[in-house]
Amino acid sequence: MAAKPLNLIYGVDDKPPLTTSFILGLQHVFTMSSCLFIPVLIAHEIGGGFDVVQSLVGFSMIASGLGTILQSMNKGPIGSGYLCPHLVGPSYLSVSIQAAWLGGLPLMHGMTIVTGVFEVLFSRVVYKLRSFFPTEITGLVVLMIAVALVPLGASKFVGISYAGDAINMKELSIAVVTLLSMIGFNIWGKGKLKLYCVLIGLGIGYAMSMATGVISHDDYAAFQNAPWFSLPGKGVKFMNYKFDWGLVIPFFIVSLCSSLKSIGNLITCQKINDEKWSSPDMKNIGKGLFADGLSVTIAGILGGVATDTSASNVGLSAATSATSRSIGYYAGFIFVGFAFIPKLTAIFSIMPTSIMGAIVIFVSCFMVISGIQILLSTKMDTRKTFVIGLAFIFGLSVIILPDLYSHLPSWLSPVFASSLTLSTVLAILLNQLFNIGNGNNNKHPIKNS
Repeated sequence: MAAKPLNLIYGVDDKPPLTTSFILGLQHVFTMSSCLFIPVLIAHEIGGGFDVVQSLVGFSMIASGLGTILQSMNKGPIGSGYLCPHLVGPSYLSVSIQAAWLGGLPLMHGMTIVTGVFEVLFSRVVYKLRSFFPTEITGLVVLMIAVALVPLGASKFVGISYAGDAINMKELSIAVVTLLSMIGFNIWGKGKLKLYCVLIGLGIGYAMSMATGVISHDDYAAFQNAPWFSLPGKGVKFMNYKFDWGLVIPFFIVSLCSSLKSIGNLITCQKINDEKWSSPDMKNIGKGLFADGLSVTIAGILGGVATDTSASNVGLSAATSATSRSIGYYAGFIFVGFAFIPKLTAIFSIMPTSIMGAIVIFVSCFMVISGIQILLSTKMDTRKTFVIGLAFIFGLSVIILPDLYSHLPSWLSPVFASSLTLSTVLAILLNQLFNIGNGNNNKHPIKNS
């Protein structure tokens, strides 16, 4: 039985009042919307018009919302029962564009369905891999989730889109004020002020962006001209799928990498909701991956972009001390509902990158500390030192030297495309290698139910 941490205002089993749950759910929706640029980018890559953009964005939102709801379920074989929202998966961007280039959206959707089915099948056997995730590797995964967010958060925070660009001082000032507002209300705020610290910071950031012109007249006009109601996929052909054997390996590798990230997010959920947490519950993680795989499959069937669990939202739940699964239901239903209201989705689409960066930096702080705490909870011997040290060093190399692995074979490149993925894979392989001859190899204290 999990012990509710004293710092949580609303624990995983608590049910906040309706109004509170709605506002907290809306706060998560803003964070979930941070990756809606991905379907827009894919549509532009294939020369799609407004109908294609609206279709990809709308159906991706529906799949993400349904995935969030499924993840919040705590009965039956589907769902971890934690507040672990879904969003459009950045991990799938490169292979999705590749499929769209080769065979248009039908091929991208067909391969997305195959990938989702693969993750569903993987979720049924992941509990048997408990020896691969001792406490020290768990801590590394959680830490590297935060590290992987650093380039995204820092670049958006200072208003830089490409390496070598000058820092945008106007956007930097907005980011600083937004971040300090969130931190201030989180540290000194009481009750609902602490709960809504991110939403309050967003409001301040939006107001400052409008006052300084970062949100332009064109952005405001786009909001005004957007209709209040519209069906996603209007004018777009449905149920049109293709398949290409040549894309199976790249999509499977990305799916496996995405699953490893979700494992880290779910482990973080377990830790922040249990004062006495000591090791991962792999069967619970399997149920969470099942929900994740179904969300990806739904995205492909409907005609959206593959989804993924959100590290930023997990960090947000820890930052606001509100981890109730009820919030996940509200966030999921709101996200699905917004897919039919272009007027509201326009608010997300004009969100300045500086505000996005402030949110990512804010939640990453909690993820970093959580990973370090897990690492420090286990006694490090020489073997563990090399396992974690080597994996951490080479994982960081992806961020510090981004072109270092640029000439690898295309089927292997997804593993080296992410610091999180590379460090996790290395840690697992090195742990098995260095455990040769160690009689305690299979005695890691990991919960099985």
